[in-house]
Amino acid sequence: MAHALSNRVAALGGINSLADPGQIWTERLSKALQDEAGRLEQILRLMRLLPDDGRGDGGAIELQSMVPDVIALHAYQSALLQVECTAVYDRETMPVFANRPLLVRTILLAIDAAKRHAHPRGGRVSVSYGGDADRVVIRVATESSPSPAKAPANAADVAPANAAVAEASLRAALSSVGGPTDIALAIEDDQMRIEIAVPTLAAGRRAQLTARPATA
Repeated sequence: MAHALSNRVAALGGINSLADPGQIWTERLSKALQDEAGRLEQILRLMRLLPDDGRGDGGAIELQSMVPDVIALHAYQSALLQVECTAVYDRETMPVFANRPLLVRTILLAIDAAKRHAHPRGGRVSVSYGGDADRVVIRVATESSPSPAKAPANAADVAPANAAVAEASLRAALSSVGGPTDIALAIEDDQMRIEIAVPTLAAGRRAQLTARPATA
């Protein structure tokens, strides 16, 4: 992300050098500056998801707006950039109750694990979510590529991943960032599925009230 931000700053500097103090700026130059400013704003917005020690309180999170940002954030992992990752939008899913930075990091790690599984197989990844009044499950799953030609020539030679090993690796990574522990990983028909369960906002608030010590 620092590299991308540096590129945008350099681009702005290059565009600025095109301006002739003796002439009125053209519409084309103004449009170029607006586009670069928009790209800078997008990078900075995604970077704001990261700097936190994770020790803050939980709060309300709307997955409809957060999940696309997390997918865009992981796209800066250049080694896995070619693995397509999409979000399945569900307007009916209720807000969840969680520590935002920890949930962001948990979903990032799940996307990373799924992309690493899909990459040698020429697959792609989707992120979906849904639940009831008490719990929402975020699903990160690999899928076969709709275009078989995109799959690597040696995809058929890739040994099936061991689900237990993959889950142990994911949990070890999650423990380093202190993410949610209610997570499960499975591999069926060579496709990986990771499920992260989080309470809804209403359920999280109820749990807070229940855990609060009684006052005299």
